[in-house]
Amino acid sequence: MPELSLGWHVVFESTAKATYGGRKGHPRHKDALTVISPALAALERRGVNSFGPGTACIEQPFHEEACPYGILGAAGVAFGCSVRIETSAGYISAGLLTGYDQMPAFNPGHWANRAEKNRRRGKPPPPSPVPELPQMGPVLWSFNPSFLTLLENRRAEDERKSAETTRALFPGRHTDAELAELARREVSERIAYARCMSWRASLPAKPPLIADADGGTELVELLEVEFGLHEDLASKLNAASDRPHREMFFWLTWLRSSAWRRLADPGLLPQRSPNVPAGITGLWVGCLLDKSHVLHWGRDTGWTRYPLPDPLLIPKFPGCARQHGAAERNA
Repeated sequence: MPELSLGWHVVFESTAKATYGGRKGHPRHKDALTVISPALAALERRGVNSFGPGTACIEQPFHEEACPYGILGAAGVAFGCSVRIETSAGYISAGLLTGYDQMPAFNPGHWANRAEKNRRRGKPPPPSPVPELPQMGPVLWSFNPSFLTLLENRRAEDERKSAETTRALFPGRHTDAELAELARREVSERIAYARCMSWRASLPAKPPLIADADGGTELVELLEVEFGLHEDLASKLNAASDRPHREMFFWLTWLRSSAWRRLADPGLLPQRSPNVPAGITGLWVGCLLDKSHVLHWGRDTGWTRYPLPDPLLIPKFPGCARQHGAAERNA
């Protein structure tokens, strides 16, 4: 990689984003390493030698066009670090981070076509890749009080690191006071998120098995699985029993965008209502890769499509917005 002077070790979230523009040989095909190398070079020039969850704006859904974290995130890069080397050109070592929720769904039609082709050729059918029943059950993250205490104790150090990272990425963009305020907000939001994820009720020793859901799951079934995995979603809304509208918002990431495309491309609506917990009056569903519309379901109205404004009003985040601090203060 001639753009680089360091050796980079990066980890992709899954294989789904390892290439651009379709299969190899396609005129628009680009290898992901050639796409991310200029972004890594930009980080080198700004003195950044590692990044990951919680670093600057890498986890935000929207970025400025030239933001290196936006390019890396769009390629599916989750985290990375660099080491100094003696050669004149740098290199990229890529790994893959996969999980049961990120794997492609079993397509019975595709398998049936292959089996029929083998039958015509006098060959045995291919092994059926029907996935086994999930054994994980619901995955519930819980932060204990000692971890929250640790976050509070290292608050000052985390704020200092956050300010240094933003200063290195965007030199001259913010004053020292603005950097300190942005770092304070970022660390405070992280601690607040950990605090809200601290469970006060004991979890069951053997939770019931919940059906799996990935990008190939039909949209309504996917929503039902999410409610089964996260029982607290409904309980938190139902606590506001005096509210006439208790609605849940779901944003699908690229991992589950195929469930969205099955409806969005032909302009269809789901054929059935979801089986949601009692007390939930409605659902909003959107996809981060589709800025044209969102879907709404109500117990009385069923499914409805709502167009989004064009252009979509995109919020600004620290690291990508020059005037984020001033705009937020004015608001």
